Amino acid sequence: MKRCSNTNLKKILDLAVTKGFLTDKASNTGISHSKGFLFSEDNHIFLNNLKTTDLAIDLGTGGGLPGLILSSLTDCLWLLVDRSKKRCSFLNKAVNELDLTNRVEVVECSAEELSDNSYREKVKLVTARGFATPSITSECAAPLLREDGLFVVSEPPYINKTEVEKRWPVEGLSLLGLKHKNYWHTGLAGYRSFFRESYCPDVYPRKFKKILQNPLF
Repeated sequence: MKRCSNTNLKKILDLAVTKGFLTDKASNTGISHSKGFLFSEDNHIFLNNLKTTDLAIDLGTGGGLPGLILSSLTDCLWLLVDRSKKRCSFLNKAVNELDLTNRVEVVECSAEELSDNSYREKVKLVTARGFATPSITSECAAPLLREDGLFVVSEPPYINKTEVEKRWPVEGLSLLGLKHKNYWHTGLAGYRSFFRESYCPDVYPRKFKKILQNPLF
């Protein structure tokens, strides 16, 4: 399939800056940063196995990172999720401009609501960049994953092992059926992936207010 040019993608990101959805820095590094989620040696096999019928979801897409960029570089189906009407309106226009409407949908909702419908256990890939804390992001992502699904987040640069254990405790992740898989760094940013080790209990995700008030970790 024909890929979107970096020039067209950058125009969208620059427009997001004028709307207040991205910073200048995020726009300038957005394409490279987004590619880092998947286009790495660590994810070579996973990327090659993505089918056109597979579903990917980006939580809190905002100004387009990383979901809009990744959807333009892969062949699978995408949901770009954001709770802001203004950001979703912007994303819908961007999807139209990039001619991605046949396989990319913008969904205006709170991320935890996705698991209340047909998306639970149906998603091959879940991505998140600066969406929320590790605990909140994990609770929203875990119920969506298929048995062979992958959950990928971007991380603060070069955090040490102690910080990692605090941010992504094994015990906390196991409550959601998640287990750490890989960590990689592109020189620009760090990324971490998780896989579904066991079924995520039906009690998750909770209502967003409860997730905020009583995080799992």
